[in-house]
Amino acid sequence: MFRFVLLLIGLSSLSIETVTAQILPVRARDYLFLTNVADVRALWVNPAGLGIVPEASIFGELTFDRTSGDLRVEQYSLGFNSRGFALGYQRNRFVDEESVGILRTGFGYPLRRGALGGAVSRYSQDSTKTYGLEVGLAFIPRLKVPLQLGAVVRHIGRPTVRGQDLPVTGIGAVQLSTSHLQINWETHAAERVETGVSGFDLAHRAGARVMFGAGRLPIILIGAVDLGSNMRIDEVNVGFSIGGPRQVTAMGSLVEQGDNPVFQRFSGTLVATNPIATAGR
Repeated sequence: MFRFVLLLIGLSSLSIETVTAQILPVRARDYLFLTNVADVRALWVNPAGLGIVPEASIFGELTFDRTSGDLRVEQYSLGFNSRGFALGYQRNRFVDEESVGILRTGFGYPLRRGALGGAVSRYSQDSTKTYGLEVGLAFIPRLKVPLQLGAVVRHIGRPTVRGQDLPVTGIGAVQLSTSHLQINWETHAAERVETGVSGFDLAHRAGARVMFGAGRLPIILIGAVDLGSNMRIDEVNVGFSIGGPRQVTAMGSLVEQGDNPVFQRFSGTLVATNPIATAGR
């Protein structure tokens, strides 16, 4: 934990790389991991999470960006989940190109010690539509150590967005948790899509969540760091969540501007959940 704090404090001496993608990942992927999401946001992060807890939930997420100098809405997302079935919509607003919309449906099925899930996305830009598939797994092994494992394969079918194919990407994740602390790690292996080039590009994410209080208004401090294959920092996301069944999350992203990192992206998220009684449980 101390190393993580020192990493944030010493960020001003590091070079942060902003990764430009054909599609902006939904903001929830910046601060949630495959192993710690069990509400409607699992539709975008790991669809297996939809099957972990029987509930009904809704969410809305709004992200702002000031890369062009003015603060503007970069992305918005919304969705709902009921009994493991979820439907969501995400809109990416690019400065120099037409916006891209993603309509996503998913489901999660509970297992004895985890869950399986899948999601189908329809990407729309102008009159062009393309589809992609995602499958996910969440698993809690029988160990004395409180570990949780997760895995996802994204962009099955290689959907074409903004003129390029999205690479098939495999992700593995591990989480170590206590009553007040979660430590997460993910490794991403993205297929190379250049003509005549084979193999995978690796990237990593590390994060921690520290929880304070209990009852209806717990507070969670959140930090996540994106790392390239050379373990160099690409982006840092920090923020907090307040609330239990009715939760508000605020996040900021540090990116490089000149010689100093600054907060470039901001987002706010509202999530409301209600448990669903299940017969036989």
